[in-house]
Amino acid sequence: MVGRGAVGVGPGEAALRVAVSKWRGMKLVGRRVDGVDEAPACVYGVVLGERVDEIAGDIRDIKSEIAWIRRVIVTTVVAAAVATMLRWLGWVP
Repeated sequence: MVGRGAVGVGPGEAALRVAVSKWRGMKLVGRRVDGVDEAPACVYGVVLGERVDEIAGDIRDIKSEIAWIRRVIVTTVVAAAVATMLRWLGWVP
């Protein structure tokens, strides 16, 4: 049981400590763009920003897979159309 006097740190507490240290680092560096401070105002902003970045990466992966599937479908349709035309012309038995 994690609590007072417990040895070790739970996974939630470890993640929170990492987020707090990142937040402090962002506050020290100061990320200003056009006069606006882009550093998160709280630790939740750091955690949320990381999750948004992860989800954006997942969406990019899904988009690339959909583009690949689309290419396969288009290639299949074109190949079927060419084969049909060749049969109609009598070039392929």
